[in-house]
Amino acid sequence: MIVQFFNRGKGGGSGPIDYLLGKDRDREEARLLRGDPEETAALINSSDYAKKYTAGCLSFEESNIPAEQKHALMDSFEECIFAGLDKDQYNCLWVEHRDKGRLELNFVIPNIELLSGKRLQPYYYAADRGRVDAWRTMQNLTHGYSDPDDPAKRQSMTQAKDLPRNTQEAAQSITEHHRRLRSPSPIRQAKKPRRRAGNAGKGRF
Repeated sequence: MIVQFFNRGKGGGSGPIDYLLGKDRDREEARLLRGDPEETAALINSSDYAKKYTAGCLSFEESNIPAEQKHALMDSFEECIFAGLDKDQYNCLWVEHRDKGRLELNFVIPNIELLSGKRLQPYYYAADRGRVDAWRTMQNLTHGYSDPDDPAKRQSMTQAKDLPRNTQEAAQSITEHHRRLRSPSPIRQAKKPRRRAGNAGKGRF
């Protein structure tokens, strides 16, 4: 399991909600797990801040996990990024996706502290990355999820989730090309000619 934070957050509330659930709320393999989409969208729309919301996902190599684990992970993740806050101080929408051959637990958080109306920024990369990485590692160890830090699991190229499809395909093509260039050629693998008989027995000391 990995934790991803998307490079989004400056638009209105309809954008992330329509992406997660479909414009007509009919996206295939999408399921609302927690929260009220319309309430989340309204909070985002009410914000005067430049970055109105924070979005990301918990992404699993596993195609699915038990429902009780999903809810336990959502609770634990909220405790991690909303440390010191009560549940009535923030809004967090959770939507499950399973249309990519793996499980994703997507979250959208309006950047507003509900009781005061002040700005709430749940994740700063420099300050919070270490804590979130430690949380991820602990969950992977506890539940036996696929570990992205396993060298066998590391990809030769890391792609941003938000890249357009044609850009992803071009980047992957470049990676494959460089991989082929690094592979030994048939000529290099060919055996060297045998030494002449006259040199046989001569050694270097």
